[in-house]
Amino acid sequence: MPSITVKGSLSLFAATLLSGCALVSPAEKAPVAYQCGASELSVLQQEQGLLLSYGAEQELLTQAVSGSGARYSNDNEPVTEFWSKGNEADITWRGQDMPLCVEQGALPKHFTAKGNEPFWQVAVNPQHMALTTPESEAIIDLKPAQVVSTQPYEWRIESTTDKHLIVIDRLCRDSMSGRLYPYQVDLQESDRMYSGCGGDSEWLLQGVSWELSEFEGHAIQSKPATIQFLEDNQLAGFNGCNRYFGHYNMGGELAQIRLTGSTKMACSDTANALSREFSDVLERVYQVNIDDKERLILSTRGGRQLVFKQEPR
Repeated sequence: MPSITVKGSLSLFAATLLSGCALVSPAEKAPVAYQCGASELSVLQQEQGLLLSYGAEQELLTQAVSGSGARYSNDNEPVTEFWSKGNEADITWRGQDMPLCVEQGALPKHFTAKGNEPFWQVAVNPQHMALTTPESEAIIDLKPAQVVSTQPYEWRIESTTDKHLIVIDRLCRDSMSGRLYPYQVDLQESDRMYSGCGGDSEWLLQGVSWELSEFEGHAIQSKPATIQFLEDNQLAGFNGCNRYFGHYNMGGELAQIRLTGSTKMACSDTANALSREFSDVLERVYQVNIDDKERLILSTRGGRQLVFKQEPR
């Protein structure tokens, strides 16, 4: 958050007296941000309950009975709910389940990472990492992750051996498969460092509706095509004429999108033609990228591209 500087302590003191307001108390709670896939939500504890903010919209929640963690919900239909469990939270926003939500500055409790040449792979939980190499497999005790930098976030996870992990909150592309991951992960062993990527590829795409912004010079309609990557590899969206659904797979060396059905609304010839072309390109996608403008770029082997931006909330 940008800071505001007032020149001169006398001016600040006078302004405070005139306003009749006290300076913000150090004990006043600040909002806590959560990254839920491609979406960001925040929570603020208030006397009346928990204020959950998503974009420009807000919901006030009251505490509910919970066997573990802190759970808040409202009585609206569809329901909104926040259930925190340590640095992670399950959030339902007006009936829509968000992907895993992780508090800003924290890592997911469980994640995997791997690198190539030489191959290595780790599965990490709060207590251990399972390290696999071509020569061996080992379960190694871990110490809690420590934040060593915040721009971008960087964590160091030390172990009880000479093997440690360095995790950076930076998009990472696998050097062999080309698959995109949310974290750069380096395995440090004594004085050697092995680079790799980690986290959940699907998580990068989930939690928002992506809106078509560029398609090979086509004029974008007032109601543009969209795509949503849902949990369980389900896909949904609007092709410019009809709602469609299908599934996706970011595993392996190629991204795969398959459309399995759509509604059957009548549209203009122009909208029909564009929707057919959009759907055809979508099913030929083999690579997913997110550029430095946070645009989603879906590419085919033939060089065709669909460019999306996050739909405004």
